[in-house]
Amino acid sequence: MEEKMLPIVEWVQSNKYLSSIQYGMSCIMPLMMVGAFCCVISDFPLDAYQNFMHGIFGDFWFDWNWVYVNPATMGLCGIVSLITTTYELARQDKVNSIPAVVISLVSYFMILAFTEDGGGYAFAEFSSSNLFLALIVAIVSEAIYNFCIKKNLTIKMPKSVPAFVSQQFTAVVPAIINVFLFLIIRVIVMNTSFGTVSNMIYTILQAPLANLGTTYVGTMIFTILNSLIWMFGIHGTNVIFSVCLPLWQAARAANMEVYMQSASALRPYIVTDSFGDMIIFLTGTGLTLSLVLEMILLCRSERLKAVGKTALIPGIFNVNEPVIFGLPIVLNPVLLIPFVLSPVVCVSLAYFSMKFGIVPRPTGVPVPWTMPAPFGGFMMTGSIMGGILQIVLLVISGLIWYPFIKVLDRQYVKEEEENA
Repeated sequence: MEEKMLPIVEWVQSNKYLSSIQYGMSCIMPLMMVGAFCCVISDFPLDAYQNFMHGIFGDFWFDWNWVYVNPATMGLCGIVSLITTTYELARQDKVNSIPAVVISLVSYFMILAFTEDGGGYAFAEFSSSNLFLALIVAIVSEAIYNFCIKKNLTIKMPKSVPAFVSQQFTAVVPAIINVFLFLIIRVIVMNTSFGTVSNMIYTILQAPLANLGTTYVGTMIFTILNSLIWMFGIHGTNVIFSVCLPLWQAARAANMEVYMQSASALRPYIVTDSFGDMIIFLTGTGLTLSLVLEMILLCRSERLKAVGKTALIPGIFNVNEPVIFGLPIVLNPVLLIPFVLSPVVCVSLAYFSMKFGIVPRPTGVPVPWTMPAPFGGFMMTGSIMGGILQIVLLVISGLIWYPFIKVLDRQYVKEEEENA
């Protein structure tokens, strides 16, 4: 298994497109976190709180987040990801990043949809709902720029011209190619039933991929692969996120649009990036916080207790490398079964509890991945049921881990007694 999986994992980690997209996604986290906390503050689901705040701030209380803060933070995620992904692609291609970013922005604006009255660009075109289009434009425009630079398809200035001036002229030819390419694309799409490039990308690519990546089967595949990759000492979460994050963020954006219209309406997607952070990777891959508590409270081995105490605080904040490498779980055949089984059981329970309406689906409000349970579950769903779900999952995870850690405990206690 290791021989078959490692080449695939190494390819994913070294692929410049996936790594650049991952970099671009990570750069929008400050916007997402600020927007998320503002959503929690403005939409805290308690009537007494809402009435109190309305009494202080008046009608402005209902507008300050959704009219002002949200469009300036989460509403810019699409265009910011375009900039950051293009920058990283150009950096990896070892070409000047600034002209590449400028060209990608021009290309993006060439195909953006206008408002119905034609008075300007639709603001939704800048948000994460347009994430796929932004990433496609970043990849295509930077590829054209990189090709022109590497093949010397540029305007060359005399040596007497300062370097910073001549560098800008090198971007003229790729800029012209990009402008006319995306203009042609816009004109062609305008004369189809799609109407806009955004609608075409959403219909043909984004919606089908989001549906595939958020199904129960797709989620199970990603969950199992994540655990298996970690077993070989490779950061499985980073590998999985580099593939899944654009799909899950697009699903989150769709949920957010529904939530903004009505907090009680049924959101379309269960699996989003917040579901990944708060359920699939709850306290780290393998839901290991329960394991850590068992090591501290129920195991006799001093080695296990010491590792457990070291891993406790990071585990509360969804970081579990100390237990993965300190126990270790990596390449440990005894712990392989619970490391895979615990996420499968818990993610399945969470998925179907949301599918059948026992727990609300994610609202679309981003949740910082380090948010501890049960607060993360509450933020994800906008309901106390989300927090209760996380606690239940950790209890179930503990039941799955217990017999296996006791086997290891007996083994370590025997070794410690022999070495005493």
